Amino acid sequence: APAAQAAQAAQAVQAQQALPQPQADTAECVGQLAHISVAGCSHATVGGIVRGNFTANGQNHGRPTYRKDQQVNGLDVMLYFWDERDGPNFCGWWFGPKVGGDQVWAYHNSRSAMTPPTRGWKVPYDGPVDETFSIGAVGAAPQAALPPPVPPPQVPGLPGLPGFPPATATPGSRQEQQAQMRLQHEQQRALQQQRIK
Repeated sequence: APAAQAAQAAQAVQAQQALPQPQADTAECVGQLAHISVAGCSHATVGGIVRGNFTANGQNHGRPTYRKDQQVNGLDVMLYFWDERDGPNFCGWWFGPKVGGDQVWAYHNSRSAMTPPTRGWKVPYDGPVDETFSIGAVGAAPQAALPPPVPPPQVPGLPGLPGFPPATATPGSRQEQQAQMRLQHEQQRALQQQRIK
């Protein structure tokens, strides 16, 4: 009998090891912000509902809740966390017209995020992850929406072109300010000389 029990225990351990292990929850979160902003969202209907600014207005299941600053079609838009009390498939962060309601628009399955995740939202709630959907601080541009940097215009024959030494001043220093003023003055003089010709 002890050998049979040992064999059963070994089988149980092997069966446990064969189960798929949950993936680590690595969602980046907004942190303890009183005001957040939702941007992006490629879903035509849901995007019009969830995009905008939200203000913290309480807690649910030990995590902050947020209410959109403006109603949509007479409905509040809430962002909240729901724990596993109704099963693991309902655990995560949700957008809906009321906390814990049956109607929802977007979902993030993070169980460990103490504040709303910035990316990885499914829109609609049972659809694919919308890579354009992002949450951040009010007034902060989402990284995906930042335009590429535009190089400053350069006037022929002035520093910044091949053959001229690079600036050596540190950013924000008095030397850099003076160098920029000289550059602006030289650019204005070059433009004036071109107009005279």
